[in-house]
Amino acid sequence: MKRFKTFILIAVLGFTAYSCDSFLDVNTDPNAATEVSPDVLFPPVLANVSANRAIETMPGTAFFVNSWSPNYATGLHGDDRYEVSPFGTGNTWTSWYGSGLRNLNLMVEFAEDREPLQPNVAAQAKIMKAYLFFSLTMMWETVPFTEALDPDEFPNPEFDDQETVLYGVIDMLDEALEQIAPGEPAVEFGDLMYGGDMEQWEKFANSLKLRTYMYLRNQHDVDDEILDLLQNAELIRSNEDMAYIPFFDSEDNAHNLWKVHNQFNGFVGTGNGGYFVSAGQTLVDLMNDLDDPRRNTYFAFMPQDDGTFLPEDFTGQVAGRFGSEGDVNYISQNIITRDWPNRVLTPSEVLFYEAEFYATRGEFGAAHDAYIAGVQASLDFLDPWTRLDPREGTLNGIPDADKQAYIDNLPGSFSNEESALEAIWTQHYIEIFDRSPENWSEWRRTKFPSLTVAEQATLGDIIRRYPFPPSELQSNPNIPPEPVLDTPMWFEN
Repeated sequence: MKRFKTFILIAVLGFTAYSCDSFLDVNTDPNAATEVSPDVLFPPVLANVSANRAIETMPGTAFFVNSWSPNYATGLHGDDRYEVSPFGTGNTWTSWYGSGLRNLNLMVEFAEDREPLQPNVAAQAKIMKAYLFFSLTMMWETVPFTEALDPDEFPNPEFDDQETVLYGVIDMLDEALEQIAPGEPAVEFGDLMYGGDMEQWEKFANSLKLRTYMYLRNQHDVDDEILDLLQNAELIRSNEDMAYIPFFDSEDNAHNLWKVHNQFNGFVGTGNGGYFVSAGQTLVDLMNDLDDPRRNTYFAFMPQDDGTFLPEDFTGQVAGRFGSEGDVNYISQNIITRDWPNRVLTPSEVLFYEAEFYATRGEFGAAHDAYIAGVQASLDFLDPWTRLDPREGTLNGIPDADKQAYIDNLPGSFSNEESALEAIWTQHYIEIFDRSPENWSEWRRTKFPSLTVAEQATLGDIIRRYPFPPSELQSNPNIPPEPVLDTPMWFEN
C-alpha cells in the first residue's frame, strides 16, 4: 500500500512527546481550522492520533494489563498502580475533540457542501471520526457525542452513555461505507494511512464495525450483524491491508517513545533494550509457557560488565512491585524504534474476533482456521522487525522453521468453547502487545488473562477508565459525576 513519507508534519508529531501541563478546552480550541483543504486538514489529524497513542496512552495502559511495566530505577512509576493523573491524558481529550474531530467535521462539510461533491473525502473523515469516538468511549465511557461537534448550538455539550456512542459509531461507519465511490477523488497526498485507496478504507471501516460489534455483543445480540460482516464484507485479513499511521527513520519524524528514550539516554546499549520500560510478568509467563519465538522481538536482556546478561531467562515484572535493575527484561529496541508504525487495526485482530465468534457458536473448525491465520499474520508482520538479538548482536527475522514449529505446537483443533477461547484470547493478548489501549479494552471485554491487582495499588480492582481532564471539569457544567476509576464500563460482562 502507498505511504506518503514527505508530509508528516514534524511539529504536530512532536508536540505530544511528553505529558502536557496546559490544555485547550473542547469547546474553545483556537487551533481548530475553519476553512482549509482536506489535503491539509487530514495529515495533522492522523499525526495527532499517532503522537497521542505513542506516548500519552502508551505505555501507561500497557502497565494496567501487565504486558509492560515501568522501570522503577528510573523514577518512572505510578500508572501500574493506577495512580493516573487527570493531567496525564488531557492532551488526548483536547487534541482529539478540538483539532481532531473538529477538523474531520470540516472535511465532511468541505466534501458535502460544495460542488462537485467529494463523497470519498467525506467517507475518509467519517471513518476516522468513528475511530476516534470509539477510542474516546473506551477511555472515558460517557463522553460528548451527539452534541460534541456543534459549539455554536451546544457550547456545553451533554455527555452520552456508552451504548449511544457505540451504536453511533456503527451508524457513522455505515454512512461512510455508503458514500465510498470507486474512481471518485479522495484525499491522497494527505492520507498517511492508505494514500487515497478507498478499497482499503472500506476494509478498515468494516473491520472497525466488527470490533465495535464485538464490544456491543457483551450486552446485545448482534450475531446476525457480525456474521454478515464475516461472510459478506471486505475486511482487513492480510498485513498488506493493515490500518496504520507511519513513523519514520529520522529523529524529527520518529516514534515518540523512541524520542523520549533518545533524549534522556534511555537505551541499554548492546542489550538492545529501552531502559524506561520493562516486560510485564503476565505476558512473559504466557509466552514462556508457549516457547514463543516473538520473545526475541519483544524483549531484551540487561548487559553486565562481565559480559553476561540479566536476567538469565525471560522474566517479567510483577505489577506494581518495586524492582531492581537487571531482574527483568526490558522492552526491545525492535519495538522502541524510530519507525515502529502506529498500528490502528491489524489482520490478526480481525481473525481473532472471527475465531472467537465462531468458537462461541460451536463452529470449531472455522474458529481454528481463523485462529491459526491470526497467529501466522502476527509472526509474518514481526519477522522483518526482528533485527536485534535480545542479548547482543543482530537477528535476521524470525526463522521460518521457528514459525512453523510454533504453529505446529499450538492446539491442532478445538473441541469445546472454553479451551478454544483461552487459546484465542492468549494469542490476541500476545499479538496486541504494541497497542496497549486496545489491549486494556480487550481485557475489560474478556477478563483474560487473569490479572492480579497491582501491589500497593491505589484502587481495589483493576483500573477501568481515565479521570476526566481538568479542562473539561472546569468549563462544562454538563459533565457527569465521575465514577471511581475501577468502576466497570457499560460494555463489560
